[in-house]
Amino acid sequence: MSLKQTLKKAKRLERELEMRKQADDNTTGLNRPSPVLKPRNPLAFNPLLKKGGVHQEDNVKAVHRNSRRQTKQSLRKMDWTQH
Repeated sequence: MSLKQTLKKAKRLERELEMRKQADDNTTGLNRPSPVLKPRNPLAFNPLLKKGGVHQEDNVKAVHRNSRRQTKQSLRKMDWTQH
């Protein structure tokens, strides 16, 4: 590698380092203001807005699954020796 090529490569590397340094300074947020913290919503802690007890499932598959499970349980409890 000639001296001229070495000097060109050194200048290019220096420019890249300066550009990276500038990019790092921009990304660290030195020029940006600090974010403002939003206050908590006191309404979110209201007990009336929290989840309640057991609700009826609207899912058809779940209702079918539950009815089948109940049927199987009742058949297991049945005394088959008397019938």
